[in-house]
Amino acid sequence: MMTNRKQVHDVIKNSKDKHLARVREYMAQPSVSREDEAGVKACAELLKGYFLEIGCQEAEVAETPRLPSVWAHYDAGASKTLAVYGYFDTNLVGSGWTHDPYDVVLAEHKPFKEVVYGCGSGSKGGFAAFLNALESIIEVEGTLPVNLMFLIEGEEFLGSGNIPILIERYRDKLETADGLVWNGPAQNAIGDVSLSLGNKGCLHIELQCTGDRWGRGPQGGTTHSSTMGVVDHPVWRLVHALSTLYDPETNKVLVDGFYDDLREPNEDELLLVDDIIARFAGQEASAGALVGNPKRIKHFRDDMDGRDAFMSYCFQPTMNINGLRGGFTGPGTTLWTLPNEAYCTIDHRIPPDLDPDDLSEKIRAHLDAHGYGDIGIEVLMNVTSSTLSIQDPLAKAGIRVLEDWDIEPVIWPRKGASGPPGYFSTLLGLNVLSSTGIGHASGHGSPDEFLVIEGDGKVGGLVELEQSYVDLLYSYANYPNEY
Repeated sequence: MMTNRKQVHDVIKNSKDKHLARVREYMAQPSVSREDEAGVKACAELLKGYFLEIGCQEAEVAETPRLPSVWAHYDAGASKTLAVYGYFDTNLVGSGWTHDPYDVVLAEHKPFKEVVYGCGSGSKGGFAAFLNALESIIEVEGTLPVNLMFLIEGEEFLGSGNIPILIERYRDKLETADGLVWNGPAQNAIGDVSLSLGNKGCLHIELQCTGDRWGRGPQGGTTHSSTMGVVDHPVWRLVHALSTLYDPETNKVLVDGFYDDLREPNEDELLLVDDIIARFAGQEASAGALVGNPKRIKHFRDDMDGRDAFMSYCFQPTMNINGLRGGFTGPGTTLWTLPNEAYCTIDHRIPPDLDPDDLSEKIRAHLDAHGYGDIGIEVLMNVTSSTLSIQDPLAKAGIRVLEDWDIEPVIWPRKGASGPPGYFSTLLGLNVLSSTGIGHASGHGSPDEFLVIEGDGKVGGLVELEQSYVDLLYSYANYPNEY
């Protein structure tokens, strides 16, 4: 049992400049997965080098059919093992930056005395801080309190399509893990922490209606809009097909059997929802997870009350149209066309016990039964939900770290979003703990995103972030004993 945690904290305090240098170096390496293959590959090599520096016995660039990821393994000879997920690719830079995204500028950002601006500030900066924490533990203890296996991908902004391939490649080792952590700064701008014990799964599909597949309407290209009087229309066909899938009056999916395997929330989950309702009574829209950006949402759907809103968010499946395209979509009337094709992307957020494969088959059967057999379905993402019981040692270890930092987290039984760690639950049965880091990153994937380096007393900076990472590993390694 390791007992030198406070000494590790001191090492972190005394190593801030060195640790900040690693954070900035990692963030400064471009890794935009949508347009910079060379940058992603260079970042993978850089990360591999970091793993070797801290003493991992295994570290390799893991090639995939698209872009590389990185695998590493630190065997401490410990009795407990955690898998670690992360990603190092970043979003397209875009406009709106006041600081060069790769200059990793240090500056004041009130109320914070110092932040670092740059692409991947939360994901890359937060993970570099985790590596710093591990290095500090090893400096004091000679090893880590738990064994760690890392699978850090370079395609998160492309949909994480090769994570299943990588899991299969390293299955023999990954399936020995006791759980998985997805580390990062967890505080919001005022120091609160919203801890999720699970995420919904996601079935993301594209419906495709084309004249070629249909055998009617324009085929091989558009025609002039004046032909509408005598020619069938793929866009209208897709619109009518969509109308059979969902009822906006009841907000229910109309696909036969869609809800068949939906389970009722258990007692622990209901108690967590009761606590959330009590904490946000009268100000439900301020629960950021519920509506994303409260400034943009004036009413809940159907003007539902707080309990119904939280219950629906945590436990009900959704069918969300997130994109439609077909024909001319520009301003003005410069083109007059009858389109030959139309597409719709739909994401379904799926609570436990609903199977994305099964739902995809049911949607296919529904379209066929309604006479839309020609409309194609392409599955873009398929991942089941993840669930971590509040009674699980990993959850308890994370929660007591937050409490020891005098933070009472808002604990969600599940959030409506999905994420790549769901693959680890689907394919390996691993329980997943989301971020518990005492720190704050703002503007994920947006202009002027930043990581707090020196906090304001309530929000942690780099030192506190690294110390809290240390605490999580010690807490889990020693649980149920004190750490």
